[in-house]
Amino acid sequence: MKMFLIIYDVVFEEEVMEVMAKCCVPGYTKWERVLGKGKRSDPKLDNAVWPGYNSAMLVAVETESEELFYSSLCNLCERLGHKSLKVFSWASERVI
Repeated sequence: MKMFLIIYDVVFEEEVMEVMAKCCVPGYTKWERVLGKGKRSDPKLDNAVWPGYNSAMLVAVETESEELFYSSLCNLCERLGHKSLKVFSWASERVI
C-alpha cells in the first residue's frame, strides 16, 4: 500500500476528483484552504498580496491500484503544464 499526498490549486478540484473516481479510490482525507509556497510557485496565502489557496488530500492506495493512480496523476500534471499540482508518495507499512 502507498500513501499519496496531493497538493493542488483549488481551481482544479474537479479534475483531481475525476482522477479519484476513475481510479476507484474509495476514501481520502482532505484539507481545504491550505496556504504556502512551492519551490517553483508563487505563494498562495489567500490575501490581497498573494491571492488564492490550495487543497491537500492524503490517500491510501492498495498495491494493485498504485500504478494506475500514479500514472493518472502524472497525466493530470502534464495537462496542467506541471503547475498547480504536486504529488508525494511513500510506502505505508502498517494500518490500524
